[in-house]
Amino acid sequence: MSVRLVTLGTSLLLALMMTSCPATPPISVEHAPALPSAHSSATEVRNSEQSIPSATAVAAVLPNEPAAPPPPPPPFFSEEPFDVLIRGGSVIDGSGSPRKRADVLIRKDRIVHVGEVDSRVKAKRLIEATGSVVAPGFFDMHAHGGPLGDVEYALTQGITTLVLGQDGQSPAEHIGNWLAKVDAARPRVNIATLVGHVTVRMQSGAGMKKNPSAKEIEKMRVIVDQALRDGAFGLSLGLEYDPGRSTEMQELVSVAEPVGKHGGVVMSHLRSEDDDRIHASLDELFEQCRRAKARAHIAHLKIVLGKGVDRAAELLTYMANARNQGVSITADLYPYAASYTSLAILFPDFARPPASYAEAKRKRRAELEAFIRARVDKRNGPEATIFGTGAFAGKTLATVAKEQGVPYERVLLDLGPNGAEAAYFVMDEAVVARLYMDPYVMIGTDGGGGGRHPRGFGAFARILDEYVGQRHLVSLEEAIRKMTSLPAQTLGLQRDRGCIAAGCAADVLIFDPAKIRVHADFSAPHRLATGMRFVLVNGIVEREEERASQARSGKALRFKSSAPSDN
Repeated sequence: MSVRLVTLGTSLLLALMMTSCPATPPISVEHAPALPSAHSSATEVRNSEQSIPSATAVAAVLPNEPAAPPPPPPPFFSEEPFDVLIRGGSVIDGSGSPRKRADVLIRKDRIVHVGEVDSRVKAKRLIEATGSVVAPGFFDMHAHGGPLGDVEYALTQGITTLVLGQDGQSPAEHIGNWLAKVDAARPRVNIATLVGHVTVRMQSGAGMKKNPSAKEIEKMRVIVDQALRDGAFGLSLGLEYDPGRSTEMQELVSVAEPVGKHGGVVMSHLRSEDDDRIHASLDELFEQCRRAKARAHIAHLKIVLGKGVDRAAELLTYMANARNQGVSITADLYPYAASYTSLAILFPDFARPPASYAEAKRKRRAELEAFIRARVDKRNGPEATIFGTGAFAGKTLATVAKEQGVPYERVLLDLGPNGAEAAYFVMDEAVVARLYMDPYVMIGTDGGGGGRHPRGFGAFARILDEYVGQRHLVSLEEAIRKMTSLPAQTLGLQRDRGCIAAGCAADVLIFDPAKIRVHADFSAPHRLATGMRFVLVNGIVEREEERASQARSGKALRFKSSAPSDN
């Protein structure tokens, strides 16, 4: 009998003693019983053998051994041909789960298998993805512009779905007809849309009225209801713009009720994003959606003139408290410290529709100039406003005023509320970053290839390049979740898009995260991002190694109502 067996027996005995007496303090080394040594006598060894507990006793006191993991499934095999095989990549599936090595097999516009694929499986196109990430295509949750124009700015960032119809403006009066035209024209990316409150107001006959009639409000409800039946994913609001600014709660609730009935989402450009008014603006949206039983989504979340991480955390807590009270709340943002919109944001109500600007300028000029000057000063001064369109594009308001030799309010007075668009440096980068990190916040460019703001060409690339790659604000898996499954769920497209799994639409990206670069900035806002190796839209390669294929494989996406059928 070897000494090793004696030692094993004594160790098991100690385990039995300690396990059966859990209340007894551990035995100190100096008081532990002596173990048999290599020089022990045969009698000592036999006595030690007799002290070895039985297998039954050991099983009763030792913790259960973890079950052996099941053997991996055999590689997928089929004799049927497939269209695309992506081999050897690190799959980040969009759910937030850790990446895993897997092959991705595609037939037509759908993923059919994720996992190991047998080497005998045949595909028309083999893409070697070793060393690259394989991820779902990204959603731009707040997009502008035409769906059929040049969308390289989107594809170079990995965006495969644009959500249009923002800020209260529908892309057309009849959503169903418009979606059919989009399909017929074969876009290069997928197109989803909202129905816009301002457009609906105009269709109803309410126009710029502050108080529409009951008949006009009912007509709005009918138009919104039909739009969702035709494929719109929800309702957009532009409450900082005309005529949305004059809309009151009863109208807001009425137009949102069809959205709640169908299970859509209300996406709101809030009445104000200013630090001292944003809580009231959020309360308005939350009340509207609570009463309409609709989901709430905040467009381009920001705190104008808000400062510091604590201020951002305070706002997120405010949103979380409302969420805990039963309101579904999500948001999107773009990762820049400057906003971008028309000059109207600098003008008072008495100089904006339905009021006459010409009359205000003629009769209340001094008051108008004083308001504009105070407004600009509050928003970080004329150096913080950069013209994005018109004759002064690329110049600050301060520069233009100096060149003309006039006060800067005079420059704006001559241009008028609709005379140009501009970028306004009114946000704190620390606030933007903290808001982004919230798990309910996703990305929207608020761009469409135009304007002198880099967000349209760079928002998604900046997240990957700077927020993830350089600053490590979130993991790559979490960043991709915010760009894929989170917006898909917000739109009601979960398990259909924004995922890498069998049955999901084959909107697929292949890229090396370390090579993603954002090149657009305020001096050159239209420089394309780089680093995406492959961009597939509905199973077709739209970009390959920085080159466009012009395949035109996008489609119009249509909302599917959760409301019971009227039939």
